[in-house]
Amino acid sequence: MVNKFNYHPDSDTYTCPQGQTLSTTGTLHKKTRQRDSHMYKKYRTPACKTCPARDLCTGRKSGGREIERSEYAHAVEANLKNLQENKELYKRRQMIIEHIFGTVKRKWGFNFTDLRGLPKVNGEFALIMTVYNLKRTINILGPLNLINKIKSWKPDYKKVSLASKSSLLDLIEGFFNDFSPDLKVSKTTHGLNSIQFSDYGISLYASKTGFFPKSKSFFTA
Repeated sequence: MVNKFNYHPDSDTYTCPQGQTLSTTGTLHKKTRQRDSHMYKKYRTPACKTCPARDLCTGRKSGGREIERSEYAHAVEANLKNLQENKELYKRRQMIIEHIFGTVKRKWGFNFTDLRGLPKVNGEFALIMTVYNLKRTINILGPLNLINKIKSWKPDYKKVSLASKSSLLDLIEGFFNDFSPDLKVSKTTHGLNSIQFSDYGISLYASKTGFFPKSKSFFTA
């Protein structure tokens, strides 16, 4: 197992359980998979030829044990260390956030981003989370309570303009009036599901532009 080999970042080498050093030439190799690719380096030692534990370490008939280290290995190792040192925090994270990502990825089909660059991807993801939060708020509070809370909301006007609050309220009230005259959650959900196929105003799902063309049940979480 690779976890039995200790990596030394200062010398960029591994030490095996028998105390031998595996080094690399520094050559980068590319590994391509179905969905992605990454660069990696190979680590070997000539000591494998006479090692008494060779048959327990590798099944290769010729040569010796070879370790591949990904260019992202340091990030993977840091994440594993964080998990091992914060198990209770990790469990809490699973309870709070994992179902959200599951809904966004599995039910809405948001498995990849359409845009490139961190600022654009952040904006794309922020829109997805805004829709999720709106859907959850409707399910928890109901449309009437949501509208009343927006009306009584006193935002920090250093961060949110009065026009933004008015626009948000007008948009939600107009939406409910068009799709849910009696303000029932079921009809509201039906409206959210239907909006992606309509020409209603400023659609949250812009099918004509190809923005977020992930799933036909985008608002079903």
